[in-house]
Amino acid sequence: MAAKIYVFARTRLFGLPFSWTKIHSKVSKTSERKRVATVLKTLIVGAAAVASATSVPSKSFASEWGCQVLLCLSGDWQGTPSCHPPIDRLVEAMELPGFSWPTCPQANSSVARYDPYEACPQGWTPYAPATDRPGQGEASMCRIAASNLGQLASLGMQHDQAEGGPTGTIQLGDRTVQVQVSYVASGAHNDRTTTYYDIQRPRRAKPFYIDYDDANGLRQRTWFNLSRP
Repeated sequence: MAAKIYVFARTRLFGLPFSWTKIHSKVSKTSERKRVATVLKTLIVGAAAVASATSVPSKSFASEWGCQVLLCLSGDWQGTPSCHPPIDRLVEAMELPGFSWPTCPQANSSVARYDPYEACPQGWTPYAPATDRPGQGEASMCRIAASNLGQLASLGMQHDQAEGGPTGTIQLGDRTVQVQVSYVASGAHNDRTTTYYDIQRPRRAKPFYIDYDDANGLRQRTWFNLSRP
């Protein structure tokens, strides 16, 4: 019975010829291989449910595509030729009116979400300067009060044209990072001034993510991009 479910998973969920070995061939990290294998296990177990849903073929077809998308985006889809057709179809569909992200019910997967920035360093908070595009929803800088950093910035004479404040450098771990210095007045009579350091938030190489349930029912998250190789 297990063999029949596996064959069904390859032919219906992943499409022949779809080589599971190829998905692993480009993935070097052990943790990523285990994560993708977990997704496969979840989908194979759920394949029996898809097989029994012949009375609703349109929903079944959509489910198969959503599971293909999830499986491919959980691995190295750019380096896996078998993943190019379902992902190419996805990119084309995203440009159509009324597009809805294909999900995989067997893994209880979410629609894709977008988070372009890495988390701020510990102790820093996200900050949106005036130069951020209105409505973009993500702060492009990280900010900390100079008094909370435990070090003074090495200030230069250069001024940022957009903000008008001086720039300097600080040490974050083993990195030297450029900071924008801001002075914010506070108090009833603006008689107090707080010095803040602002740094650029690093951008993610993989800014999209999908949440899904693994074979143990635990919620997982996979990050990806849609850039063609």
